[in-house]
Amino acid sequence: MRKIGTPASSSYLHAVGVTQAYSAAIGVTFRGRRGAPLVALRDRGIPFRMLRKRSAARGDAPVAENHRQLWRGALVCCVAICLVHGPVWAGEKSAPTVIRGSSTLQPVVEKWADTFGQTEGSPTFDIEATGTSEGIDDLMAGRADISMASRPLSQEELSAARDKGLTIGETVVARMGIAVIVHRDNPVSSVAVGKLAEIFSGGILSWQAVGGPDEPIIVVRKDSGWSPDFFRRRIMGDKEFVDDSVMVGSKEDVVAEVSSRPWSIGVTGMPEAIPALDRINLIRLDSDDSNKDSTYALSRPLFFFTIEDSPPVRKFLDYVVGEKAQEMIVDTGFYPAYQADAMSTE
Repeated sequence: MRKIGTPASSSYLHAVGVTQAYSAAIGVTFRGRRGAPLVALRDRGIPFRMLRKRSAARGDAPVAENHRQLWRGALVCCVAICLVHGPVWAGEKSAPTVIRGSSTLQPVVEKWADTFGQTEGSPTFDIEATGTSEGIDDLMAGRADISMASRPLSQEELSAARDKGLTIGETVVARMGIAVIVHRDNPVSSVAVGKLAEIFSGGILSWQAVGGPDEPIIVVRKDSGWSPDFFRRRIMGDKEFVDDSVMVGSKEDVVAEVSSRPWSIGVTGMPEAIPALDRINLIRLDSDDSNKDSTYALSRPLFFFTIEDSPPVRKFLDYVVGEKAQEMIVDTGFYPAYQADAMSTE
């Protein structure tokens, strides 16, 4: 338990010690009524207030003047002590909540932290996008209070946590929309889920097969990561991506490449797609059953992982999954945590 202030006896002794240092600094020795140094009198158990009463009763003017010097010095010392120790006595400012992990979540977490701070007495946060795996490592090593993650914990990470005796709590805090995009000039606006799987696996090679012109389809995808893997599992099942895909390094690169290739198609995050809607179009995912008027919103869960929910962490988690925090992310390409992925039960 954090201590507020110090006991009276230790404060008294500390003040005397500081007074000694002060007297040495200004070249004045504060003395009692018989000329003995006050420190010596203190060691004999005589309080300062008793010295003052005795000197006043005797009408000892030199000693009274000495006491005035003493109290001036003591006042200066008390001010100095308050300046040094004041934050401890008044209540120390809490340490920042350290959040590490996924760059996908970083922008929305920063927005949550800003709005949370406006209503909760200005708590501080230390937020850095280090990558999902690194954020989980920091959490298990005690270097982070919260890990931002764009995927579930792997079996290796779960085993490592068990070996360390750690129980990691999981909270779904948002869902990221998955966008299938084409060039702005492409007339195709929707594709059935089954045909989309054929396009990305190389079974369909021309736009003519999905209502477009007789032009070759160019598949653009991120070379690795949770987003393309999630799309493959949800849309393509046991199929693999076509071998001659155009490979890029990030979701932003998918948008840039598709916007520069008229007959290309790619998969990216909705947060990356929305700012580029003047250069690309979103493809609507339709049901394979022509008798059904169904469309799908594909999204994947995003997580906070924690080990110990301290009061500040618990309060922030409760805020993040609350209605206000969830509503503010809708226009940024994220979906509320409670909105299930229409393509799965996840």
